[in-house]
Amino acid sequence: MNSEIYLLTPTDLLSDEKDVERFKSSYIQALDGGGISCVLLSGTANTPATLEKAIEILRPVTQERDIAFLIEDDFQNAKALGCDGVHLNNADRYKEAREFLGADYIVGVDCGISRHDAILVGEAGADYVAFNNRRPLPEIEDPDVREFEEGGPKGLELLTWWQTMMTPPCVSMDDIPIEAIKSHAAAGADFIAIQTAIWNHTDNPTTAVTEVNEAIA
Repeated sequence: MNSEIYLLTPTDLLSDEKDVERFKSSYIQALDGGGISCVLLSGTANTPATLEKAIEILRPVTQERDIAFLIEDDFQNAKALGCDGVHLNNADRYKEAREFLGADYIVGVDCGISRHDAILVGEAGADYVAFNNRRPLPEIEDPDVREFEEGGPKGLELLTWWQTMMTPPCVSMDDIPIEAIKSHAAAGADFIAIQTAIWNHTDNPTTAVTEVNEAIA
């Protein structure tokens, strides 16, 4: 199994409409590197107009390459503005998002390092679950669930555990450097989220994506 690239836009992109306009050429360079299956418009826009502008500029050039285009949490606008789906940062919102979007849209869920949340949304029909070590375990009152979580794998082991237990794809959302990609792919990540390594590359985004694909291969 080869991992695929899950591309995140820069975290500060949605702070200003003009930033999005300037970003378009770099974005297209990244897409032209190939091997990208999904793009997440990362972060929260400072205004509704900025979000709409970003989607208007970036969504068409993404979808014309048969790459899924998602936004964070805002499943109402994901549907209204022609996106392919939504990435949820809270497992508790999965049911509401799925009921609103229906089966034809992608609904992925960031579960941090919570096996419990991942199992629940995976069994409920999430299109993917995402794991990352940046988010601590949620507060859990049920002692059996708490014990299950606290004794579980973390990091790369969590990706491998998921592959042995569940069917939905998993995303490694840790925004790792290029030199660490091989280990995440080997651990079982179906998709590897890349952000800083692309946009801060010393050459250009096309070269960065090419290097990511080489690392995966």
